Amino acid sequence: MLNDTGVRIHLFVSPEYTDMVEVTNGVKEVICLEDLDTYRLAPPGLPDTRNETHDTRNFLILMNAKIELVTRAMDSMQHRGDHYAWIDFNIFHVLEPVRGAEQIRTLSTRVYPDTCMYVPGCWERGVLWSSVNWRFCGGFFLGDVASLNAFYFAHRSEFQMCPHLSWEVNVWAHLEELGWTPTWYAADHNNRILDVPRLPIVASLTTIPPREAECRAAIDSLLHQVDRVYVAVSHTYHRFGEYSPPEYLMQEPYASKVTLCFGEDYGPASKYIGTTPPRDAWVFVGDDDQEYAPNLIERMMWSVSQIGIYQNHYESIKQKTSGGMVHGYVGNIVHTSILRELRRFPLPECARFVDDQWVSMYCRLNNVPVLPTEVEFYEEIFRVTENGHEKLGTHSLSGLGTRGDRVRELEEYFGVSFLDKKV
Repeated sequence: MLNDTGVRIHLFVSPEYTDMVEVTNGVKEVICLEDLDTYRLAPPGLPDTRNETHDTRNFLILMNAKIELVTRAMDSMQHRGDHYAWIDFNIFHVLEPVRGAEQIRTLSTRVYPDTCMYVPGCWERGVLWSSVNWRFCGGFFLGDVASLNAFYFAHRSEFQMCPHLSWEVNVWAHLEELGWTPTWYAADHNNRILDVPRLPIVASLTTIPPREAECRAAIDSLLHQVDRVYVAVSHTYHRFGEYSPPEYLMQEPYASKVTLCFGEDYGPASKYIGTTPPRDAWVFVGDDDQEYAPNLIERMMWSVSQIGIYQNHYESIKQKTSGGMVHGYVGNIVHTSILRELRRFPLPECARFVDDQWVSMYCRLNNVPVLPTEVEFYEEIFRVTENGHEKLGTHSLSGLGTRGDRVRELEEYFGVSFLDKKV
């Protein structure tokens, strides 16, 4: 069943079982228990309280060899990746099959922080040697290469010093008391073992004083879909004068989930560079004059598999745009690492009026991929439309009638031309 999920597997198998199992997407490596450093370094003795038939010396050695096997897989040159996971061969004994398979496939395509170490567990912290300690669940863990190597060297150093051979989860709890700091998450020996915490998902908007009611409707459409909504505002706007925060933001549910970010008035570009989301997060960028569909962001996240900008309405934009592939009004999702670099990108005056084209220019010049989500049509994107299209907000920039001129100015500034789809 694990093989049938389609995820890439590095299977370690003893010689006597090699003909009993095949891997269709990955590597099968034949190895003897006695060949492992864990076997050689295992301390003498056994726990006082154990199942004598099941918890044999060889079994406990095998359990402790998990992190060594992960490092062997990473070092084998059979795979190329920044993150790896251990998963027990018989994991489906504790999983609901359909849901478990979907969880595993989702984990295999998710984008993780550069540095991370996720380990599920059941109990509070504490060291125990004489019986099994379920501070950690042993069946699954996931991390980046550096964190997994650090885990291995810490385990190798302390394992041989343990008072006697014990379960791997007992040794891990001991390492935690010595300063090992994985990201522990509450789980059990069921599907929760695969509930790896996801990166935060937040929303980023900007607004202007005349749009108080419209912005509130936009926020209302996003509050239940994200962990927090960030709104870029200025004390003073070039076009609208002074701004005072509306009173409703001081009340729940807004007070605990909406953050106003005061800064320079960059115009609509403020929704990309004027907010302060967490360092590692996915950010939904949208417009303050739209109301978005209730399940929009969840559907968008299904497409996320690498660092980039994920754009709704992608195929339609390809057919009609003459100003790049990034368009905030229909919503896109971007990783915060891209937004941090975008703040260093030159922002000419013209870009304050054509922010989407400016971001498209940044992506083109810095090889940032703009990728499609599965959400294509307006009725999937917006909760409210006008004549089948997006709403036009108060004081919309399109009403100035200068977009074409601003786009040409942007092209001249960067020396790059957008494709004209009419040709």
